[in-house]
Amino acid sequence: MANRLRWLVVLLGAALPLSAATSGSISGIVKSADGTPQMGALVEIFSVGALQPIVAFTSQGGAYQALNLIPGSYRLKVTAASYLPSLVENVVVRSGGRAVINVTLNTLAEAIRFLPPRQLSAQDQDDWKWTLRSAANRPILRFDEDHGFVLAKSAANETRDFRSVKGCVAFVAGAQADGFGSAPDYGTSFDVQQALFSADTLSFDGRVGNGNGQPAGVVRTSYRHQFANGETPTFAVTLRRTAPSGSAITNTLNSVAFTFSNTTNLAGLIDLSYGSEVQDVQFIRHISGVRPFASAGLHLGKNTVIEYRYATAEPTSPFDRALDNANTSANANANGSSDPDDATISTPRLSVVALAPALERDRHQEVAVSHKEGNTRFQAAVFFDRVSNLALTGSGDVSSIASDVIPDFTSDTFTFNGGELDTHGVRLVAEHTFSRELTALLDYAYGGAVAAPELNSMASWADLRESLRVEDTHSVTAKLSGLIPGSGTHWLASYKWASSSVVTPVDLFNASPGQADPYFSIVIRQRIPGGSFGAGHMEALLDVRNLLAQGYHPFLSPDGRTLYLVQSARALRGGVAFTF
Repeated sequence: MANRLRWLVVLLGAALPLSAATSGSISGIVKSADGTPQMGALVEIFSVGALQPIVAFTSQGGAYQALNLIPGSYRLKVTAASYLPSLVENVVVRSGGRAVINVTLNTLAEAIRFLPPRQLSAQDQDDWKWTLRSAANRPILRFDEDHGFVLAKSAANETRDFRSVKGCVAFVAGAQADGFGSAPDYGTSFDVQQALFSADTLSFDGRVGNGNGQPAGVVRTSYRHQFANGETPTFAVTLRRTAPSGSAITNTLNSVAFTFSNTTNLAGLIDLSYGSEVQDVQFIRHISGVRPFASAGLHLGKNTVIEYRYATAEPTSPFDRALDNANTSANANANGSSDPDDATISTPRLSVVALAPALERDRHQEVAVSHKEGNTRFQAAVFFDRVSNLALTGSGDVSSIASDVIPDFTSDTFTFNGGELDTHGVRLVAEHTFSRELTALLDYAYGGAVAAPELNSMASWADLRESLRVEDTHSVTAKLSGLIPGSGTHWLASYKWASSSVVTPVDLFNASPGQADPYFSIVIRQRIPGGSFGAGHMEALLDVRNLLAQGYHPFLSPDGRTLYLVQSARALRGGVAFTF
């Protein structure tokens, strides 16, 4: 009897996830390389392990649709007279969702870009003989004994730009003004991505310049592979060098970071992302740290997601993303998200206490519920933050101060160790897209933030650190972003207000669409007329943070100087970007 009960429990546990999953669908349009819809094309949809496909035919407008599909991974094969068959792999159907897969058919003459033979791996289930890249949409021309020649590509790449090499180079002037470790006041940002075969990408990005008379910058190389089951592991190595002005060469910051990350989908219901970064920093002495991160999103139908996120580093600010990642438009920055390929490079948050360096140690956890209703998106979240060796940003002349601050003389800012922050709070976000030309967002947060010290003379830096306190604060952010159709100008304007005089943002680890720099900030990207060349173009860039110079909270240093602590110092950067 006990054995029967155990088997009953096992069967019920296996049945519950299946009963919770609702069916999905796959639809799209089949066109030729010149954009002509193909009527009567045969679309065969194969599920994993199934021998018989689900069959659909395209309409007069080239549209097809397959309904009532079980959540999971699928493969599409599209055939039409006079064209090579086309395979679309890694099509993920989520519970209650719809996968839109548009397919471009090519003739053999249009597949003109050859690649070297690909080595077989354990993931190859077909006996491919050779590969050929298409100039139209980067599928792979494969040959096997069963199907002959077919053009195959990954559905995960369906919305991307399928050039084998793409990238951007931006020449930028203006200080980052984030204290020690800020980017040089003039330099070059770059991001180049090379597609390898059908599922690999090699990226090389960073920014280099001349910091205080010495070479400075950060360079990252990453390699990403996409498996047939949808998993996308990425390996990256990041090198950084920063030299504070007037300091000895032995105090130059040199660091190396090794990063591994992976994204996958479980049963069409859960999006899982996880990884870790190992940092090794040499500044005055050797220090190191490990920064794991993870997130899991459970899809409750096609419009609702429950997400858990764990982070051990502050997210990159919109100001830093705007120019350092030239492949991401102002609209993408406004939405607080970007393509995974275009992830920005995180900066080690470093401060000193009595000439001893310390890395900021972060731990952030949050649970968020996101829902989409038409053109409006909502999010509600609760978060828990704990930070030690909190790196605060200050402004003022600290050239003669020997300890406890690290200056950045280019921007007249410095970094100060603010001790610890232990808080929790809530976040509410509402975003509405009126049209392609206009999007509005409102973000409200309530939680603890570090309050500004009193304007009293401090006997020591330790006294200043002790005078800092955590204060519960309300924060409201309003953002507008859009596109000016006639000129093609992408723009973003935001204002973030706090109810108290605080020197850290409320919701410090906000990586939602509601993330914004404190106070009034503007980002403008303007395509330059006549600056197009081949598949590329030129853009003029302007990025202004805290335009009105608000939130400067004064205090008297131990030597009697008036200095300021700020959430974000006023900064202006601009330049020209070449995208190809």
